[in-house]
Amino acid sequence: MNLSGELSYHSGMFEKQLMKDMMNEETSILFLGDVIPYKPFRFNNNLKTVINLECPITRKGKPISGKINIKVAENHLKETFDKNLLAVNLGNNHILDFGLDGLFATLKEIDISGTDYFGINFPDNESHNPLIIDFSGKKIAFLSIISESTSPLIEFDDFNYLTIMDKCEVARKISIARKSADRVIAYLHWGTSDSSYPVRESILEARSLIDSGIDIIIGTHAHAPQPIEKYKKGLIAYNLGNFIMPAFKNTPSFYDEDGNALSYYNKRLMPWNRISWGVVVDMETLAFSIKKYIFLANRIVEMKTTPMDKYLSLHPEAFNEDYVKIVRSHLRNRALYRKMRDWMRIPAFRY
Repeated sequence: MNLSGELSYHSGMFEKQLMKDMMNEETSILFLGDVIPYKPFRFNNNLKTVINLECPITRKGKPISGKINIKVAENHLKETFDKNLLAVNLGNNHILDFGLDGLFATLKEIDISGTDYFGINFPDNESHNPLIIDFSGKKIAFLSIISESTSPLIEFDDFNYLTIMDKCEVARKISIARKSADRVIAYLHWGTSDSSYPVRESILEARSLIDSGIDIIIGTHAHAPQPIEKYKKGLIAYNLGNFIMPAFKNTPSFYDEDGNALSYYNKRLMPWNRISWGVVVDMETLAFSIKKYIFLANRIVEMKTTPMDKYLSLHPEAFNEDYVKIVRSHLRNRALYRKMRDWMRIPAFRY
């Protein structure tokens, strides 16, 4: 490590210690990324937690045609998170993969888990997007916004069950939340799959949302950890990555209108698909700390962040002309690595 990098690292460590000194576990929430609860995991955690539930939990529902369809039949949320699951985000591109029957079956399972949810609009009320809860003496609003670039199913019977990244609609949701809550948190489902670099447009959009009244932005969908930055008084985690995610092997998908699978989805887990960030934020002070996790076998293992975690901070060229080329090269390299692993048939870590 060169001297400037070493000084930067130790400066960052000093700032992290200051942040920790400003934090109280009783007033803090742990934010995690994508979760497909396909089996129970041992997770040592005492903090109230929020996750993105990446698929429905259901044995019901007709699969939606023309897309990758993901679900789990059994509910392992409570076994993994115990009583610490504060809320789950449902605003993502897979929650409606098995229609409204699949969604309503999932809501029942969430209720069984003893937690709440946000990210779903209903024709008769908006109490779950934003969801406003009392937490440690403060009212916390949870919003969910999804980018159309993730190819989500949004509408049934001429009604939008999910909130897309539309400026007017997002501004309306922020206004509703801001009137009733002390803190406003938005889960954003966006980003390029397998990329650890947010595109410049996402950086500008996230900062604009902080300027518009959101306190904390938590990104999901990329399935790879991306940078976390303090922007003005707000916090932006561009993508936290996969907290729990299976490899996919011969998963029936791309159904026709009669419910027959026309294809099968396969995706092996690469190293960047197993590592994720967790962000602990004190709701009183907005001080935060970062955790690093990896899921192995049936355990969630917490690891220390190090100077080698280069994707934890925005790339120094993020606002220069070369950044687009850097992102493209990054994606090409990961695609090549994936092809090599598939060609060599080297087993991914067992799951």
